[in-house]
Amino acid sequence: MRKDIQNTDDLPRYPAGAPHRDDEASKDGARLVNRTGGRVTQCDFALAVVKAAGVRGVRANDVYTAPDSPFPDLSTCRARLSDLKKQGKIGKKGERTEGNSGVRVNLWVAAEYLPKPDNDDSSPDLFDKAA
Repeated sequence: MRKDIQNTDDLPRYPAGAPHRDDEASKDGARLVNRTGGRVTQCDFALAVVKAAGVRGVRANDVYTAPDSPFPDLSTCRARLSDLKKQGKIGKKGERTEGNSGVRVNLWVAAEYLPKPDNDDSSPDLFDKAA
């Protein structure tokens, strides 16, 4: 097997392991959080903060600065929020608010507060009828 496509035990594919880009720095970070269990702890913490915010949503910086935050930096916090989004546990509210740097940032909400897809089956589908 080619080395560049080999799936090693220390770098399992997502969702079993942390997501990563195809560069060594990103892979090293994924290996670290896989080995220490930090990814799971950080995801659990972020999910709890997002759920506690309810329907109003929360900024990444607010998750990062929450009491007892396990994040070493804001970029790690953002990575865990992206991880939770990929898992379908949270999503972008669809509104943005002023961030600390003056740039408008996304608000995150728990999946139960995301808009539901329009699945109204009350009107007939013209294409399921025999012609």
